[in-house]
Amino acid sequence: MKRISLFASAILIAGSLSFLSSCNNAPKSQDAEVVDTVAVVPEETQATQELMIDPSASAVTWIGVKPTGQHNGTFGIAPESKLMVENGTLTGGTITINMSDIKVLDIEEADENNAKLVGHLKGEEFFATETYPTSVFTITNVEAVDASTIEVVEGEHSTENPTHKITGNLKMMDVEKSISFYANVTMPSEGEVKASAKFNIDRTEFNVSHMAEGVDVVKEKFINNTVNVGFDITAKAAM
Repeated sequence: MKRISLFASAILIAGSLSFLSSCNNAPKSQDAEVVDTVAVVPEETQATQELMIDPSASAVTWIGVKPTGQHNGTFGIAPESKLMVENGTLTGGTITINMSDIKVLDIEEADENNAKLVGHLKGEEFFATETYPTSVFTITNVEAVDASTIEVVEGEHSTENPTHKITGNLKMMDVEKSISFYANVTMPSEGEVKASAKFNIDRTEFNVSHMAEGVDVVKEKFINNTVNVGFDITAKAAM
């Protein structure tokens, strides 16, 4: 009986460790390249066409992970956001992310824990939205890629069928850095662009360090430094 009890305990411990390990893992995705030096924004030409991003059909998604589970949600996109195309090719753009319009999707809106988490994320420990209501991503380079030549990470949290590598300056709070990631970019009709991307990024690169790994935090309470971010964008020529 004692041997069976020990065996059962070993299975329970192994299962618990496996669960914690799986919950602690960031979503499977490609890592964004992050560099401290911001890139130069390209100048517009006479051939440049401005397409306005539709906030109602676009969003920035996020997934945060901790040992006991994960949360996911969206940020809204401000109506002044736009993409630039030239001769049918995406060349630039500016996406203004409304950090105050953060939503948590994995907790029912009627649940008081939803409002509690939203308030926590808006607070000084995370995004400090009263001081920094927006973040801005300014595209500096768009490069067509052959998906067969890049290492694609399969999974629902990765870019599906990447067609381009996008580089731009992300300004969040008081930090601005250049980031690069793969995206799927299409033009379903003249004067319309659809772009989507999913990638992992280290939140501490932008001073979002609350309960970060490597800090003096109890292991069961830390929040993974790696966050999965997604862009789902629809832009059309202004009517």
